[in-house]
Amino acid sequence: MSITTDQLPESTQDVRKRTYRHWTTLEDRKLKELRQNGMKFKHIAIQLSRTAISVEKRYRKITAPTND
Repeated sequence: MSITTDQLPESTQDVRKRTYRHWTTLEDRKLKELRQNGMKFKHIAIQLSRTAISVEKRYRKITAPTND
């Protein structure tokens, strides 16, 4: 017997929902600008509708020195 998502409680459905949204150039610019102005990752996350950890990871990725 298999269970479909329709049969799961609503709270369980929310937990299972993990969608990835690609970062846009505009979001990258906004992230850099807000961080350079001293805003914390959790506050930036709220403005960008993302999680604080995803914002921090993205910031580290876009500001990391390149190995060219």
